Amino acid sequence: MKKFPFLEIGIVIATAILLYILIYPGYIKNKEVNNNYNMISNIYALRAAYEKYVSLDNMGELPDKIDSKIYQYLKEFGVKNPYTHEDYKEGDIKIYNLENTLDIVDNTLSGKHGLQRGKPGTFAIGFFIPDLTSYNELANKPNKTKEDLKKLESIKPEVKKYTIIGFKQDSLPVTTKDMTGEKLEVFFIQGEKTSTD
Repeated sequence: MKKFPFLEIGIVIATAILLYILIYPGYIKNKEVNNNYNMISNIYALRAAYEKYVSLDNMGELPDKIDSKIYQYLKEFGVKNPYTHEDYKEGDIKIYNLENTLDIVDNTLSGKHGLQRGKPGTFAIGFFIPDLTSYNELANKPNKTKEDLKKLESIKPEVKKYTIIGFKQDSLPVTTKDMTGEKLEVFFIQGEKTSTD
């Protein structure tokens, strides 16, 4: 009668555990890098969807809100959330305001883009509207003079520039290394009104 081969089974199990320990961390890191690049690709796709909406549906004006057609365009492009593998839906794009031109180009982790948070695989669009503060102050002024009303009519609060960022697994913005390869910076793309006129 043959004895049960405990030693052979132990060696197979030990080998499987060793392979898991050696391969799994690399697999996870590789998956994270792939998702990061997929989000960068999705950021470009969102820009194309936004600008398609601007040119086809909004008469060349950059809107300060997200229309449902933008999600339809993303679906047409075949863009999916790399973390859930689902189509994008209402609420997957949030909006934030860029108060000045320095906010637009600040790609540091402590800048306006770097402070944003969102669900993994979703986006945020930052809108820059010049004179918005002046407009809001005048619009909310209780006793407007004729001069105030005239000035209010002359200010047209419209989006002049925008930026798009995406969020990683940890709900932080997608980052890339700077040219030196040492420092992380927020990856974003920007557009402006002149590009869609």
